[in-house]
Amino acid sequence: MTNSLTIRLRPSQADILRYQSGRMAVSAVPGSGKTFTLALLTAQLIADGRIKPEQNQQILIVTYLNASVDNFRARVRSQLENAGLPPVGFDVRTLHSLSLEIVRVAAGGNGDLDGPAVLDEVQSNNLLVQAVDSWIEQHSQLWHDFLPDNSPQMRARWRQITESMARSFMRTAKNQRYRPDVILARYHPLPGPPPVGEGTEPPLPLGEGWGEGPPAGGEGQNPDATPLVYMLAGIYQQYRYRLIRQGMLDFDDLIWQAADLVENRPDLAETLRQRWPYVLEDEAQDSVPLQERLLHALTGTKGNWVRVGDPNQAITSTFTAAHPRFFNAFIDQQDVVSRPLPNSGRCALLILNAANRIVHWVCDQHPVPEVRQHAFRRQDILPTPPGDAQPNPPDEEASIQIKVYRHREDEEIPAIASLAHKYSQTRPDQTIAILVPTNNVGYKLAEQLDELEANYDNLLRGGSREREIAAALHAVLAVLADPLDKKGLSAAHAALSALGHPAAAVPEERRERLHTLLRSLVAPESLLFPNDSRPLATALPANITDEEDLGYLEQFAAFMRRVFGLRPLPIDDLTLALADELFAHSFSEESHFSEPDLAIAYQIANILRQWRDAQPEWRLPELAAQLADVASGRRYLPLTTASDLGYEPQPGRISLATQHSAKGLEWDAVYLVGIDGFWIPGSLEAPFIGVHDFLGGDPAAEANAQLVQLMTRQSDLYPGRTATESAHIEIICERLRLLYVGITRTRRYLHLSRSRATRSFNRDQEAEPATVLGVLYDYLQKRAKS
Repeated sequence: MTNSLTIRLRPSQADILRYQSGRMAVSAVPGSGKTFTLALLTAQLIADGRIKPEQNQQILIVTYLNASVDNFRARVRSQLENAGLPPVGFDVRTLHSLSLEIVRVAAGGNGDLDGPAVLDEVQSNNLLVQAVDSWIEQHSQLWHDFLPDNSPQMRARWRQITESMARSFMRTAKNQRYRPDVILARYHPLPGPPPVGEGTEPPLPLGEGWGEGPPAGGEGQNPDATPLVYMLAGIYQQYRYRLIRQGMLDFDDLIWQAADLVENRPDLAETLRQRWPYVLEDEAQDSVPLQERLLHALTGTKGNWVRVGDPNQAITSTFTAAHPRFFNAFIDQQDVVSRPLPNSGRCALLILNAANRIVHWVCDQHPVPEVRQHAFRRQDILPTPPGDAQPNPPDEEASIQIKVYRHREDEEIPAIASLAHKYSQTRPDQTIAILVPTNNVGYKLAEQLDELEANYDNLLRGGSREREIAAALHAVLAVLADPLDKKGLSAAHAALSALGHPAAAVPEERRERLHTLLRSLVAPESLLFPNDSRPLATALPANITDEEDLGYLEQFAAFMRRVFGLRPLPIDDLTLALADELFAHSFSEESHFSEPDLAIAYQIANILRQWRDAQPEWRLPELAAQLADVASGRRYLPLTTASDLGYEPQPGRISLATQHSAKGLEWDAVYLVGIDGFWIPGSLEAPFIGVHDFLGGDPAAEANAQLVQLMTRQSDLYPGRTATESAHIEIICERLRLLYVGITRTRRYLHLSRSRATRSFNRDQEAEPATVLGVLYDYLQKRAKS
């Protein structure tokens, strides 16, 4: 490659660029430049003539996010242009778009729009809710038999647990390619598989199409079968039936079908290998089993497959089918060349060595043996060599602080908001982040930042702003759905008032009076549809209103009459029009809404259309009701956030994000909040979220373990551990890796905090310290003495 001599490469990067063919694993530490190196390798292979662009051959790069696709394309194109080559010969895809392309090609499709219809997350969740409700209705006694009591609170809790279990169970089953009818064929203690649909709906066609799954096994009763597996397999069957009835796939089905097609059709596999002779996989530590099988089938046993990732940054194993053991096993295969990227110029040595200290302590001294063996791959982050283009920040500019507060909600959260705000003001040339363990902690921090009028970017999902926007849209849509609902009219006025909308501009001292008047309407139709014989005043109780009341009510009624004319529009057009009315055209100067909020409203409009398409029988009342759950926080929407769109931190602005969503980003200063024993349990005796004593532990873990045992007659648990204990080991491992990711996000300043107590459901509870925080404290003490 003509420009490779002009780029000063680290020795490890130069080793990777010597790759020509076969299988290679690149274990890349945080900040090691893996994207740059992978883009350079792609351009090098093209420049060396390893593919034939004139024969439509391409190097395939498989990555995780759409934003990563754009980033890779830009980087490879730049490298090729620097080498004087045309920007062709490579193809960058997400796993979703790759699977869709494979299915399309297998079907003889011509054009990007050909191929199966694939559910998004919202549609998939809606079908799952229907499947759960349908199964419970058909098997109410079996469902109730799990409960210690039949109180409304217990039923509501069990309903929520059932849905969460079913989602995890289906994810496990699909990644092992177990169809529900195959699972139920193994199940004999209870009579026959449950009906798959209501009424006279036909059964699932057994053995048709993709995904046959393993053979059903022997006859007679199966000692491994349990009522829990029977229930979840039945829900899975209900869900699959609904998919087939709508002629759609979900995301896991799409990858499953693509893998089956490549494995079972040699002609297709050969066609795809001719098109993509090289496959370069990014973020391999987060690869799910189906993804690994698909890419293995795509490259063949002697193909060219480069996998790049970091097992120590695997942070999705507790809520997806991904696990770092898959990438670790690939690295250690004898036919795989291992070429690590150990050097990182991101962090000062003080911070870099703190991350290394955690890895060594966990591998050598963690009290849980399985955590010592499986949490981390023993690899150090090394500083960049002298003269590197990205030298590590000097240690004299670096600092690590550990702070312990008495109470999280009362002290830690307000203090961290204040500290980060002051940091952004005194160092406006630096980037700052507050990384929280959960969205709920983040919401509380956002409230504190709002009170401080801090400049910050909210990267949380399901945040307060999303709920405010959903609440406003819901309030107006609910009136359009039922204009005679007096409580709905009052709620709409309150929502408009919260927005600072001119239609609800009322002095604060009269606001509650107006809401009471709206709830007391005797003729609501006269408010929205007055005429000469039925003026607005006739809508109200006699002798209790004055002219000022009528004036405020008239400005509200005039707005509602105007938007009522939009009611015949399709739901997405209706919502877009309302968004313009609410968030674009009629703001007061005091309004805190902005263009990003309008973008959220537009996304909600699109989601409402998807709900309508998935449920054609739903009308405006049902669609509006869905937003009520979002407004109350009972449901989140899969909205595209700034972090999904290639977010770049800006100097002087605070980035508020969860530890999970911070991966791939970096800042000058990072505040890690809530590093306590609740978040990072130190032993299996610590409290864990998701444990339900009446179900014997973690029901999702137990059900998944029972599924594997049922289908394989083998256990995938840690030896001598229960399913719940094995799941808790995974939680400890992932939380430690999350801490490692959080620490390695910062260049210069790291602030870790915890509290001795926290509040949950209005009750204070003591929070044990995270053991690993003491390890970091000892590390700082020894450095101070040396």
